[in-house]
Amino acid sequence: MTTASVECVPGGIRVSGEMTVYTASQIKQSLVDAITGSPAIVQLDLAGVSEFDTAGVQLLLLAHREALVSGRNLKLSAESRIVREVLALCGARGLLTGTPDMEDRP
Repeated sequence: MTTASVECVPGGIRVSGEMTVYTASQIKQSLVDAITGSPAIVQLDLAGVSEFDTAGVQLLLLAHREALVSGRNLKLSAESRIVREVLALCGARGLLTGTPDMEDRP
C-alpha cells in the first residue's frame, strides 16, 4: 500500500512518504490547503519523501503556483536525495528553488 502525508508543522509544511502517481490524488488537496493556510513564506520540507516521480514534480509545480496565486513564496527547506535527483533530471529544480539546474545534476 502506498502512503503519503502532508502536515503543517512549526515553520512550514512537511510531506512524507511517496509523492508518486499512486498518491498524487491523495495528497493534492491537503497540500494546496496547507499552502493557502500558511504565512507569506511557506517552508516545504521534503526530507521524508521516499519515492518521487513526475507526478510528484507536478504536485510541486502546483504548490508553487498556488503559493504565487495566494501571495505566498514557496521555499524548499529540505529535500530527500530522490527529490533532488528527479527535479534535476526534469530540469524543474531551478523553477522551485532558484538554483540553476546544471549545478545539481546527479
